[in-house]
Amino acid sequence: MTVSMRRRAFLRTSVAATAGLVAAATLPGAALAQSDNSDAYAFGAAEWMRIPAIDVDSHITDVGVVDGFYDVPWFDVGHHANSHNPGAVGNSIFNGHVVTLNAGEVFRHLDQLQAGDAVYVYTPAYRLNWVVVEAFSVDQADNSFLDNTDEPRVTLYTCTGQFNPIERNYAQRLVVSTQLVSVAPRS
Repeated sequence: MTVSMRRRAFLRTSVAATAGLVAAATLPGAALAQSDNSDAYAFGAAEWMRIPAIDVDSHITDVGVVDGFYDVPWFDVGHHANSHNPGAVGNSIFNGHVVTLNAGEVFRHLDQLQAGDAVYVYTPAYRLNWVVVEAFSVDQADNSFLDNTDEPRVTLYTCTGQFNPIERNYAQRLVVSTQLVSVAPRS
């Protein structure tokens, strides 16, 4: 294991441990005591996302599967409609374009996020504060990052790697995994 890999592993462990302690101290009691019905205590549907480190300040649109692939909104962040609402136990999944000719590039700088960076997701009544735990790339056929989780998680992803003009697709997906830190009512 290289020094860089050990440092990343240490940062992931440190950030996760710190975020876990803060989350346990600041989440509403009902959110910590959820049943298998993870949306039983819901903060509501995601409306807006801010990621200050990369200047994302965007409306969120629910997206579904079109022709076997998740749709990506032209100028907004997309929330997988069949994933959990943010803050519920499970994986709340968001996508966005990286580089396009005719649409926005809301996740153009997603590759610049680092462990510890803040991600804010707004619902009608709450601001959910998340912290980046890790960022990694996977092959375009690897959908394991879409799997459900046993804890509240926000997963962000976009295209990365080599663009194939014949398939009109990128070779990889850049994935950013976050952990819930706190929830605050919107004022």
